[in-house]
Amino acid sequence: MGNWKTWVGNLGLAFSSLVLGIFLGEIGLRLAKIEGLKKLPEPGHEVFSPSFFTQSDPNRGWSNRPGAKGGWQYEGESYVEINSDGLRDQEYSISKPKNTFRIAILGDSFTLASQVPAQANYTSVLEKTLGNCPKFKGKNIEVLNFGVDGYGTAQQLITWREKVKKYNSDLVILSFFIGNDVIDNSRNLENNYYRPFFVYNNGQLEPDFSFRNLTLSYSNRYLITTVDHLPDWLVNHSRILQVAKKAELEYRKNNLVKHANQLSVATFREPEDDDWKEAWQITEDLLKLIHQEVNEQKSDFLLMLIAEPMQVHKDEESRKIFQVSNQINHLYYPNERLKDIGKRHNFPVLDLAPTFQTYAQENQICLHGFEKNGTLCGGHWNLEGHQLAAKLIVNQLCKTENKL
Repeated sequence: MGNWKTWVGNLGLAFSSLVLGIFLGEIGLRLAKIEGLKKLPEPGHEVFSPSFFTQSDPNRGWSNRPGAKGGWQYEGESYVEINSDGLRDQEYSISKPKNTFRIAILGDSFTLASQVPAQANYTSVLEKTLGNCPKFKGKNIEVLNFGVDGYGTAQQLITWREKVKKYNSDLVILSFFIGNDVIDNSRNLENNYYRPFFVYNNGQLEPDFSFRNLTLSYSNRYLITTVDHLPDWLVNHSRILQVAKKAELEYRKNNLVKHANQLSVATFREPEDDDWKEAWQITEDLLKLIHQEVNEQKSDFLLMLIAEPMQVHKDEESRKIFQVSNQINHLYYPNERLKDIGKRHNFPVLDLAPTFQTYAQENQICLHGFEKNGTLCGGHWNLEGHQLAAKLIVNQLCKTENKL
């Protein structure tokens, strides 16, 4: 009995000390004005918006918000303005004007191009210059920019169905970023679950819209902290838990960057595990499906490959170090694989990477990145990158006789 009382007494003393310590910690953090992070609201998908010019979308996760406008200074510098139909572009009529060659471009942040002024985007430069070649002489050229930050092929397929088809374009260009577009197509590889995926059901590729029921705190599986599993009322009234959440989130963000880099590098290798094999198969089937649906509308289709920045670095030694340190046998493995997909399914592929790499090395110029608010030779295209991309697309389209 005596031992039991002693044990209870010690337990009570420990509990009292813990409560006192928590109380003093709460008071101390408040007096020191040290703040952490409260839990996110959990109303569902209707408030999800990853940037000031986007909005939640029930089928695509997010989309450009019609009428949004504002300055962009996170990488490069520009003014972003979204038209009434959700394009970072001028207004276009749904019906195609007579004597007009209309191009629709599906893509991600490289196509949206928040980093540069709208008139310097490759889509705008293409619209201004394509009419100079004999094939399009006397034609009015329209190039519609359907780019949205962070989009993968699945979202671009849905965008084609919901937004692009009604414009009755003569040509649809799908821009594919080597750095992460294969990853974006896999639910098992992609860390951001707040997007639609296509998955196999009895061998058939079907859309998975389960993100609609996902709460914001669980949208990114690598950024869920221990504190996120606790009740909202407890976290939002405890400074200690908020500080703990902030500290753990910073740690997880650093790990996420490492994880993302490892995934990106794996794109350059022959897939060995089932997740990567399936990711490539889904990618192929999505491209095949987009090509098929575009052709059914009597439009041409072109797949355009955008290089991962290290593929086209101006310094040959930097490219070699990247390749050797990451145990990459062939720096253009994903490009060759995508071009082979195009051959097998009978659609053309424009690979920008080789010409970008040659141009960057010969002129010792970075085609990715910015001196202001960015990293030279990394990140998105700068003004020179957009100019060269437009030039290469013009060359591709002008040399083609009839069909692409």
